[in-house]
Amino acid sequence: MGRFIKVLGVQVALAALVLSAPASAFAEIYTATISSEGKVIAQSPRWIKAIKLTAQPDYFSDYKIRFIPGLFKEAPHFCSASVTDVSSNDHVFYGHAKLGGLPSIDYMNVLTLKVGDNKPAGDSSMGFLLMCVK
Repeated sequence: MGRFIKVLGVQVALAALVLSAPASAFAEIYTATISSEGKVIAQSPRWIKAIKLTAQPDYFSDYKIRFIPGLFKEAPHFCSASVTDVSSNDHVFYGHAKLGGLPSIDYMNVLTLKVGDNKPAGDSSMGFLLMCVK
């Protein structure tokens, strides 16, 4: 019985904390699906202005993603990228997407590359999903 009361007390305390937090304290999540050519397929909400793709043959591809000016007053707190390209088995098994440094208030870089294969990578441009938290 005592354990039940402790668990109930913790749940009530957490509920009170969540309900008392101002709406502005909750993070805004930004997502986008980017094609291997550097085109925005989908985004929610609208937050990407343009993407410049620079491919380095047999190495990596760099996607410089420009945000809509004025959207971020400070750099996003967290961003993540994940390859979604299933156009070949090489992309499925060896494809990686990673941030190319810390995001700024204006832009961020995402790198796609093939890791672990024992043959030349060729063009490492791949589609990916991008998520940032404001």
